[in-house]
Amino acid sequence: MNSPISPLSPVDLQNWSDHTRVPFSVYTDPDIYRLELERIFYGPFWQPVALVCEIPEIGDYKTFFIGETPLIVTHTGENEFHTMVNACSHRGVELTNEFLGKANDFTCPYHGWVFDNKGECHVTPGEERFRADFKKSDFGLTQLRTTVWSQVVWATFDPATPSMEEFLGDAAPALRNALGGGERPLKLLGYQKIVFNCNWKIYMDNDGYHAGLLHTAFRLLDFQGGQGIQISGGTGGHWGIDYGTKPYEDNGYLNDASVVETRNNELTATVNLIRPLCQSVKHLNSINFRFARPLGPGKTEVHYTYLGFVDDDDDIAEHRIRQSANLLGPSGFVSIEDSAVFERVQKAITAPHNTVNFVKGLAESPDGKRCMQNDEAGSTPWWNDYKQRMGL
Repeated sequence: MNSPISPLSPVDLQNWSDHTRVPFSVYTDPDIYRLELERIFYGPFWQPVALVCEIPEIGDYKTFFIGETPLIVTHTGENEFHTMVNACSHRGVELTNEFLGKANDFTCPYHGWVFDNKGECHVTPGEERFRADFKKSDFGLTQLRTTVWSQVVWATFDPATPSMEEFLGDAAPALRNALGGGERPLKLLGYQKIVFNCNWKIYMDNDGYHAGLLHTAFRLLDFQGGQGIQISGGTGGHWGIDYGTKPYEDNGYLNDASVVETRNNELTATVNLIRPLCQSVKHLNSINFRFARPLGPGKTEVHYTYLGFVDDDDDIAEHRIRQSANLLGPSGFVSIEDSAVFERVQKAITAPHNTVNFVKGLAESPDGKRCMQNDEAGSTPWWNDYKQRMGL
């Protein structure tokens, strides 16, 4: 698919033949990380940059990143959104550093150039002394392809990126289910943000295998499950699971068992990994969409974005907030162990000539495209695609 990486790369990469056994250096090598930016983050992947409910009104905007590139996402008309590189076309200055805001235009603080919220250049002070062939129309902000699917704003740098349905493939239904079917309007409840001390791929090597083994709360609260089917598909091997949950029976571990009540009969849970770097989880009444970006080869920033629905009454909205903050956030009592394990993996994979190995579920699903909820085989279609896409 691509030319092989430099022969100066680590020996374990030159000899990498089995995509289910991933060399440690794939997670640590700075040259690999730079190539990932080019071929994956700036390649043919749709990546979520905003939820419509984050910027619901015309004139609203959000700043985010794809890879290491800063972006402005703007709501410019009815069902119309733009995604632009957050850099003045004159001298490359970041135009705004506000996370969320409202503006019809953006003024560069350096030389006063002004751009509207679609990225067109309108004001260039001192233009009478510019070069003779200068035209404002040549100096708009760099635009990314942008679309809206299931109330999420997606963007891509690559004109060859396929349609959203083709991109998501068989993983689309579970993601749509996580977001209320894509039609029930979502409401932003809040954020928790964290930087994990790990490579972005460690964060994305998520699986159902670990849940009942690592997470103490899964065992204490009898959240075992395991009956769902993990389905992988689309560009890069996204995966999604829909699974049934049962109402919690108070076993005395919680001082206030209402925090894990499932209300409104929302008994279908779902987990989704969207390549390259997005996760979405709906469990009990908590809905969270996890935007993320790499911070070099050893750190990953994640924005846990908590959601409800516009038609929620005050009681269920408050219940969703309470569950979001206490259950499945970065310090939630169900998922609190994740950050420690991520960091321990990152520390340990500095050893040469070793591999991360995916084994559970491959006996029944050698290609990893359809496996059980508590397997890890669903990660292997991604690694098969990654190996080819990176030319390793």
